[in-house]
Amino acid sequence: MSIKFDAEYDVVVIGGGGSGLSAAVQVARNGNTCAVLEKGSTTGGSSSFAEGHAAFESDEQEKRGIHVSKTEAFNTYMDYSHWRADPALISRFVENAATTIVKMRDEIGAHYENVEITAPDQPGELVTWHLPEGEVARVIELLEADAIRRGVDLFMSTSATEVLRENGKIIGVKAIDADGQEVILGAKAVIVGTGGYANNPEMMDKYAKYNIGKDLINVGAEGNTGDGIKMVLEAGGIENPNIGTRLLFPLMRDKTITSHTNAAGFQPYFWVDQTGKRFVNEIVGLNFGHAGDVVASLPGAMYWSILSKESIDHLVNIGNDVGLGIYVRNYEKLVNLSNEIAADATDKDRTNVLSAGTIEELATKMKIAPSILRAEVDEYNNYCDAGEDKKFHKRAKYLHTIKEGPFYAIKMETGIMITMGALQINEYMEALNSDHEPISGLYVVGCDAGGLYGESYTLPIPGSANGFALTSGWLAADDISEKIKSGKLK
Repeated sequence: MSIKFDAEYDVVVIGGGGSGLSAAVQVARNGNTCAVLEKGSTTGGSSSFAEGHAAFESDEQEKRGIHVSKTEAFNTYMDYSHWRADPALISRFVENAATTIVKMRDEIGAHYENVEITAPDQPGELVTWHLPEGEVARVIELLEADAIRRGVDLFMSTSATEVLRENGKIIGVKAIDADGQEVILGAKAVIVGTGGYANNPEMMDKYAKYNIGKDLINVGAEGNTGDGIKMVLEAGGIENPNIGTRLLFPLMRDKTITSHTNAAGFQPYFWVDQTGKRFVNEIVGLNFGHAGDVVASLPGAMYWSILSKESIDHLVNIGNDVGLGIYVRNYEKLVNLSNEIAADATDKDRTNVLSAGTIEELATKMKIAPSILRAEVDEYNNYCDAGEDKKFHKRAKYLHTIKEGPFYAIKMETGIMITMGALQINEYMEALNSDHEPISGLYVVGCDAGGLYGESYTLPIPGSANGFALTSGWLAADDISEKIKSGKLK
């Protein structure tokens, strides 16, 4: 096949998120030419929504007296995934994530304000969440500026459509530019980092357990539609066995993640399904990934969080029992809750917050048999009074009675941040073919790559997705540079 290229580079990166920009900066730093194709009008992707990223035995942890060994991290990843994760890939990430902190700080100018955990009561959580000033959105700004300074060509509003191969060799990428014209770029290697498929309902239904793709509330990047995954599969790549892995969490529709009503809805107090039955130990809310999986499996992929005046007084005056990252801090007093939830309940356009003076009236508004909800509330109040949850064995500190009105019902549905399990790669970020051999010159990074997880996101290691995105990017770039120097990629 004879192709006339509009331009030629050593490396073309598809996707301008955290993984793609990390790769592009490292490609340029290694002395290779690079172009980034980003279909959106801005860079960042889902990385722009991240607060921090994971690392192990970093100097930022060391200077704060925090000790999380690489061995401990490796074992946590493997055990949490029931050893379905790829040990070689886990090891490569764990060994190199601390170097990512150094690169982001010393080479592009990020400043790390703290290293934390996300949920103090979550058993076994490691202190790995490195929080940069300005969050990861600031890191993205710095990466983009550094890429431009180093001569990387960034093509915005440009959608890659095909990874080109000739005689088993990667030779470039086809794309549609901002003017709707086809562009063909030559390359010795292509790095795919398009952020997964969280905003593609058809792919969600194909790969996930639950047929709820069209009803998911996506809070990540709109451009995460699986483009890169499709292109790699068409170029001979294969799916990772855990391709359906995704990060779900309970969320109110049409509310922001900073909303105090939304925060109240995932507190571990009293939850019922759409029939009015309590269905779980609400402590699952301390691990929002587990809670998301639970909600997705319920009828209607939703639950009602029932709050009484006692619960609201506790949240306003004492504080919450579980936050949501840095958007709602752990133990923060939800000072806006009383006014916000009352306004939500009287908003005629909103049907996911209901209020009533009695449990029976609330049940009627929820379209639940009043006798069922009344029986569940009475049973729960008995457990609260006794200080012992005999049904689901929830710790007494989370037992708050539902006796004094007004009463509120908050409808919590299934939100999605990102998908993680996707394409099969090796520890060098090379895409594998059906013989499980590397496709020379084709690399996959970030959320398009599979192998870091089992069935769910590893929340005991906060910052995993972004830590892997930033780390996998520069590791792929280094491998490409070595292969170009050795003549393996021409």
